[in-house]
Amino acid sequence: MTTRIPKIPALKVFVEVMHLGTIAQVADKLHMTPSAASRMLSALESDLDLVLFHRQRQRLIPTDAAEAFLPEAMRVLSVLDELPRITGAIRDGSTRDQLIRILSFPRLAEQIMPAAINRYYAGTGSDARIDISVRARSSVTRWASSRMFDVALTSVPVVHSDVTGELITDFPLCVTLPKDHALAQEAEVPIEALAEEPLSLIQSESILCKRIDRVFDQAGLTPNVRQRSDTLDVAVRIGLASGSLSINDGIFSKTMLGSSHVLRRIKTDQTVPVGFVIPLDRKIEGAAAAIKDAIRTEVLAYRAELDKVLDPVPRSSPA
Repeated sequence: MTTRIPKIPALKVFVEVMHLGTIAQVADKLHMTPSAASRMLSALESDLDLVLFHRQRQRLIPTDAAEAFLPEAMRVLSVLDELPRITGAIRDGSTRDQLIRILSFPRLAEQIMPAAINRYYAGTGSDARIDISVRARSSVTRWASSRMFDVALTSVPVVHSDVTGELITDFPLCVTLPKDHALAQEAEVPIEALAEEPLSLIQSESILCKRIDRVFDQAGLTPNVRQRSDTLDVAVRIGLASGSLSINDGIFSKTMLGSSHVLRRIKTDQTVPVGFVIPLDRKIEGAAAAIKDAIRTEVLAYRAELDKVLDPVPRSSPA
């Protein structure tokens, strides 16, 4: 059988089914009827001459073929997502060398990117155009497959055959504490001391929460989770407002702590490594290399400032 070129809406249905698991959820998200979504999925299988799912009552079980096809489908859709940017660059007369595409997950984009981009322009006098895409770390497979970026700043490693990683530095696990808390003057807080404390944590699927779970597991403890939130900023804010403690990696605005809370390092070898992810087919040079250097400098500066925040005893200046 000759494979036909699949239709874009059918690819979207397929990718969403792989992520959400059911036709009903996909139909609701894409604003179509379940029967229409099901017909598109069947048509895609026919066009590709592949069995993508085993149907078991109301469940769709992905086949090995579906798992193998998913990165390619996401790559096609990612290219389509990039078309407005590409056409905008063409209209502006930007060349490839003048358009640098940076990708970052939200907290690093907010805390690092403004200073890094300012450093780049101030230091080079360049007029290069920079596009900054902010993507959830949980969507790593999709954006790694797309390769539609020059440099990504995220937690590493990212295990994917199309990209390579480069560590910049590790961020420590930390905990927010009221200033009058018994542990607030400790340089390092043992995890055992937090076993009974109510916690406000980021969602359990995140890289950060997996690190936190590992610390408790190593100590043979179960965290007392009172609240969970989709983002760290919300988890910290809820903790500060509700009396819960927040375990985090220090990558958030410290003004949130106000004058009533402090941030302290947790005594553990678990960290959150932060670095670059680069497509294997990309050569980083010129403006892209200069922007990468500016980002690295700002990440290291941010990390150094975090150490100052974590130190309960200010170091005196040399005489």
